[in-house]
Amino acid sequence: MLATTLALATGETTFWWIILGIGGVVLAVVIALLTLLLYFVKSIEAGAQQLLGVAGGVAGNTGNIKVALEVASSLEEIADEAGLHARLLGVGAR
Repeated sequence: MLATTLALATGETTFWWIILGIGGVVLAVVIALLTLLLYFVKSIEAGAQQLLGVAGGVAGNTGNIKVALEVASSLEEIADEAGLHARLLGVGAR
């Protein structure tokens, strides 16, 4: 059998080393950018979780607004009724 060896010229070898170096740099940049993206996503997720907790508290606080509005309107009725009683009893009509 005849064995042939393939050899690259010096310029071609240098070219391929440069290409491999550029590929390594690109790979390192991609890894760095993906790591940064992962950090940002985790930061956004933590902020969203915190916002969800705060929103639950706000919802709990505003859940009783209807009751508070009803109490406010009934306070007006109570004040009117108290004024009627005061007039009937002659209290405060000086």
